[in-house]
Amino acid sequence: MDPYDTYTDKQLFESLAKTRRQREMDRLLKEIIRRYEKPLATKLRLTIPYDEDLIGLIVNDVFIDVWRKRRKLASVESPRAWLLKVLSFKMSDAIQKVKGREEYVDFTTSDYLEIPENHPDFDEERYERMVQKIQGAIANLPVKRRVAFTMRIFDELSIAGIARIRKLSEQTVKNHVGLAKQQLKKMLGSGKSRK
Repeated sequence: MDPYDTYTDKQLFESLAKTRRQREMDRLLKEIIRRYEKPLATKLRLTIPYDEDLIGLIVNDVFIDVWRKRRKLASVESPRAWLLKVLSFKMSDAIQKVKGREEYVDFTTSDYLEIPENHPDFDEERYERMVQKIQGAIANLPVKRRVAFTMRIFDELSIAGIARIRKLSEQTVKNHVGLAKQQLKKMLGSGKSRK
C-alpha cells in the first residue's frame, strides 16, 4: 500500500511543493492524477460530451500545470477547488482554440485556395525564402514580445490565457503582441514595392 493513499488532498499538495526528491515527486503526482483524472474528465463530459480526445488533452494540461506550479501548491487551501479552476481555464482556452481552428479549416477547404505544386504561380524557392525570412524576423524580436506573439499567433491562445500563463496583465500581453506585429512589419516590409 502506498503511504500517499492515506494523505488528504492538501497534504499531497503540500508534500509535492516541499519535496526535492524526484522519485517522491513522481509518486505524489501519480497519486494526484489517480484521485482526480476521472472526476475532472467526468466534469468535462458535461460540457464537451462527444470529444474524448479533447477531454484527455485538457485533463493532461491540468496535471502539467500541477507539475509546473508544484512549488507554489503548499499555499493552496482547497486542492479540489484549485484543480476545478485550472480545469475551467484550460477548457475555455481549448474551446476557443477549437473554434478558431474550425473557422480556419472551413475557410481553407475552398477549392480556389488550393494551389497545386505544379501550378505556374507556385514558387517553392520563394516560399522557402519567405519562411526563413519570417522565422529570422521573429527570432530577432525581444524575448517578451516573441513569447507573447508566438503564443498568440502560433499556439492560438487567447490574450487572457497568455496573461494567466505568463502572469501578466491582459493589457501588457496586448502591448507585447501589438509591438511585435509593428516590429515585424518594419523588419519584413509592408509587402508592397516602394518606388
